[in-house]
Amino acid sequence: MIFGEDDSQPRQPQGGQQQRQQQIRLDISQMDTSYANFFAITGSPDEIVVYLGANSPLPNVAEPIVRLSNRVMLLPQNAKRLLMALQETVKQHEDRFGPIEIGPMPRPPQQGQK
Repeated sequence: MIFGEDDSQPRQPQGGQQQRQQQIRLDISQMDTSYANFFAITGSPDEIVVYLGANSPLPNVAEPIVRLSNRVMLLPQNAKRLLMALQETVKQHEDRFGPIEIGPMPRPPQQGQK
């Protein structure tokens, strides 16, 4: 079971074949937690890389520094699985708590402006 997933209903394999589900135990004893309000994504044919960090904007700073804290490297197939899991998680969150509003991204100040 993944955190937040309803495991009361077993998943039916596609194609009518019976498959035995593999049980996975999650060990969180050594887990670190990072806060991220910034991400950047890049990739190649063989991998997709997600950079995570925290942006703490300061007044009158034209070029803020974003401290990157984590880099997650994924096979494209696993990135797609993550995308699908995030889509479902956001849908469930909105069903429970209401729509998530996304405002426009703030524009960086132009050179010579404050």
